[in-house]
Amino acid sequence: MEYIEEKISKNLIIDYSRLEQEQNSYESWLEEHTEAVYQIAAEAKSKKLDFENVVEIPRASDLASRTEKLLEDYLDGMKIEEDLRHLLNTTDRESASIQIAVDVARKMNEQTLDMQKSIDCGLRVGLAVLTEAVLVAPLDGIGDVRILNNADGTEFLSIDFCGPIRAAGGTAQALGVLIGDMVRRELGLNRYIPTTQEVERVKEEFGLYRVGLQYKPPPEEIETIMRACPVMVNGEETEKIECAGYKEVRNIVNSNGSYRTRIRGGVMLVIGEGLCLKAPKVQKHTERMKIQGWEFIAQFANKNKGNDKNIESFKPRQIAPIRRYMEDVIAGRPVFGEPNQPGGFRLRYGRSRITGLAAAGMNPITMEAMGGFLAVGTQMKIERPGKACAVTPCSEIDGPTVLMEDGGFRRIRNLEDWRLNVANVKSIWDAGEILIGYGEFLENNKNLVPSAYNKDWWASDLVESLDMPVKVETFANILGVERSSLPEGLPFNGAIKRGGENPLDRKWRKRKWVMYLRELELDWEKIKSVSLEYGTAIPPPWNLWWSDLPMTFMPVMIQHLTNSKIVDGNICIPKVALKWPREEILKEEELPLQISEKWPRWTDV
Repeated sequence: MEYIEEKISKNLIIDYSRLEQEQNSYESWLEEHTEAVYQIAAEAKSKKLDFENVVEIPRASDLASRTEKLLEDYLDGMKIEEDLRHLLNTTDRESASIQIAVDVARKMNEQTLDMQKSIDCGLRVGLAVLTEAVLVAPLDGIGDVRILNNADGTEFLSIDFCGPIRAAGGTAQALGVLIGDMVRRELGLNRYIPTTQEVERVKEEFGLYRVGLQYKPPPEEIETIMRACPVMVNGEETEKIECAGYKEVRNIVNSNGSYRTRIRGGVMLVIGEGLCLKAPKVQKHTERMKIQGWEFIAQFANKNKGNDKNIESFKPRQIAPIRRYMEDVIAGRPVFGEPNQPGGFRLRYGRSRITGLAAAGMNPITMEAMGGFLAVGTQMKIERPGKACAVTPCSEIDGPTVLMEDGGFRRIRNLEDWRLNVANVKSIWDAGEILIGYGEFLENNKNLVPSAYNKDWWASDLVESLDMPVKVETFANILGVERSSLPEGLPFNGAIKRGGENPLDRKWRKRKWVMYLRELELDWEKIKSVSLEYGTAIPPPWNLWWSDLPMTFMPVMIQHLTNSKIVDGNICIPKVALKWPREEILKEEELPLQISEKWPRWTDV
């Protein structure tokens, strides 16, 4: 069989011909079965038993096709699919959304000479591209686009944002305003010049708004945005609360001229969660495209950055806690861990078969140990990398570690173990691991943080040391098994067959070794022998979280360790948990006071 091989690295060869055939076959299968399903749906609709006689969801092959079909009622027959597809192939999605919005508005204005309709159409197209044409935000998130008058008589653009704009996310909300500004520049419309009453009205609305926001800007930031934004962020009334101080304000009116006296939720969302929170992304585009009038966004983008990077060359390795997720705790909801505090979930990088986007995996034992609050699909607010995650089970990561009533300290191995001992659990000392993919940090533009040392890490360290046959033989002797029971070959290098082998086979062999090592269940003596022989660290469950221990505990800890003994492979420290929690210990002054006089929260359990 002839095939094309292309080396993408020294150790990997990809058969592109076979992969293309498999992909084409898979896509053809999807196409055939999708068409069959649509035929069945069309036949059912033809019986006229539903509200519509046609299938409402049109078929689309990609984002360009979806956008055109989603907005066909606004485009009036204008074809944008090919132009948008070309833009998406040559630039990123956000830049493509801005460019296609400007192009559509210009073409629509040339055809209809209706500036308001042209801006409305261009803005919706740009917002549809930003949201991948799968949300209602381009349709229902924008109520109306109007051309109003400044106090000096010049015309400006006003965009009415509605509640469904929340689904678009902060980035699309902020870039929606930028797209509106780019479109009005293209069509020669003047910028928005707010009056003091209009600025104060928005301040009053933020003060009265009771719905949760990710960020609620202070009055001075509201003043800055309202004065500098070249487009008026307007909106329909969404709340029952009426404004009192600035109730009837010019330009804050409905299309029939009546005043909007109640709170406009869309304005709160776009300014608070859009322009304020997503200022760095807006700044990236305004600086790249050299757009005048958006210099104000820099002070929001650089708000959390230092003014002088050269003041201090030393950067501490301490991970700064993110406390934002604790600010919106609802009464009655459980809190599983405080920001960057021991006892909560420990990070482990990776994905399971069922963790998708913005999802995290955790051991089913942890899910039950937390009182059943963490069911499959539960949305849980987290410290990093994003705002929240969907809970999924993963049995290959560590479960909780508990302190028993009899002083035992142990890790729960399975659900049967938990159910058998739950009545004797004094406290859950450690919640276990949480599985989060590297891509979540990349998507949320967050720095990676160190994970706890785990069996994956240990296995990767060990395979790098098993680089000679004699070392593999020694490893087999430590395990007490025959060499033939281990994976073939050397995990580090070397070929199984004489004459060499395919680099891809080496990759697979190393993977088999890593998978084998991470599944090993070794006792303390074997772990200690491996560590001494190959220089690896001690993996869990033998390596506990000693860095969480306050320094003032160490003298007493060492003293008790000298009096400990080994019983059935377990270390026993007499009476170590007898006088817990710490309040009882401090009364008898068995431990010195903390230097900072502030004890870690985990000592309160």
